[in-house]
Amino acid sequence: MDICLKDVGIVCNIGQSKQTVLKSLIDGNANALVKDTNLPLTESQFVGRVALNLDDKSKAFSSSNSSRNNQLAYYAFKQIEQSFNELAKGVDKKRIAVIIGTSTSGIAEGEDARKALAQNTQYPENFHYQTQEMIAPAHFIADLCQATGPVYSISTACSSSAKALVSAKALIEADIADIVIAGGVDSLARLTINGFKSLESVSTGQCAPFSQDRDGINIGEAAALFVMHSADSGIKLMGFGETSDAYHVSSPSPDGSGAISAMKLALGMAQIESKQVDYVNLHGTATVKNDEMESLAMHAVCGNDVFCGSTKGMTGHTLGAAGALEAAICWLLLSDLNSDNEIPANVGYEQQDSSLPEINLSQGQKMSSLKYCMSNSFAFGGNNLSLVLGK
Repeated sequence: MDICLKDVGIVCNIGQSKQTVLKSLIDGNANALVKDTNLPLTESQFVGRVALNLDDKSKAFSSSNSSRNNQLAYYAFKQIEQSFNELAKGVDKKRIAVIIGTSTSGIAEGEDARKALAQNTQYPENFHYQTQEMIAPAHFIADLCQATGPVYSISTACSSSAKALVSAKALIEADIADIVIAGGVDSLARLTINGFKSLESVSTGQCAPFSQDRDGINIGEAAALFVMHSADSGIKLMGFGETSDAYHVSSPSPDGSGAISAMKLALGMAQIESKQVDYVNLHGTATVKNDEMESLAMHAVCGNDVFCGSTKGMTGHTLGAAGALEAAICWLLLSDLNSDNEIPANVGYEQQDSSLPEINLSQGQKMSSLKYCMSNSFAFGGNNLSLVLGK
């Protein structure tokens, strides 16, 4: 059974539509990560903040779902609403599912509410605890599209929303759902930024994936939602590979064995060889250890022949939304919107790290054709997932 990614909605710091995101990617937007002036942090950090006037006064938002996370998800959903409605005509709502990957949900609103409680001895009137439950964005999207089939969230750190796509594929193949809205959403919060700062994982400037001087990540926010169903045509989720390092809660296995296995499993399911892949969107967080491990894995699976790179030098690391966002980037590259078959440069890269295995980092090439893309998501807890998209 072929699983088609019929349409995608994207909201992130480099654009709020398919067209604007693709243009930023191809242009190599090196100025999208900016010093944060909105979150009262111990030290200001470069972040990937969505420059969008989010309006929570819409009828779509009640006190139980009014969060920045849901606002981002709302704007992503509006981009796919027409495609979804056309596909859903005559489909039983019980056969429509929603699976959303997230790691923050509405925790930023929880932070504000806790601060108000400390100052005023009571929570704000409009605060509802449900906004910060992990299931909140899935319930919110299900309400928007009136889905009454399986509705749930996945929270496995940075692989969360990549796993949402794999779970959607499983529901369709098991004949539990005909249509699945799957993807991810995460928004900026003090908890995540200060948490990564405490791990000494945050860059002192703009992140530089795979560079000699890389020193950590920049946190971003995003929403990316797919409409998925069974079809013979279109851009397809052709394969996936899921593995677990069982090595360390926050460090990847240095030998790259889990990542290597995930990539090989994805290629095997897609029934293609590594040399057939046109572009690999690397997890590429720009931390010292992740880039070491992933360079080793990429070299082991694809050698130095396949173009690859990290787009986190533009978007930042969007945590629970990263898997879906970067799969969406692959979708854009494969789509008719990318008529010149261009791939993005590995923005932030300046000087080669001679200690890393040699890989073919993209400088923004035009390809003769684009047929297959791979997207890697390697999360805390050694939770590895690789996706292969093709047309």
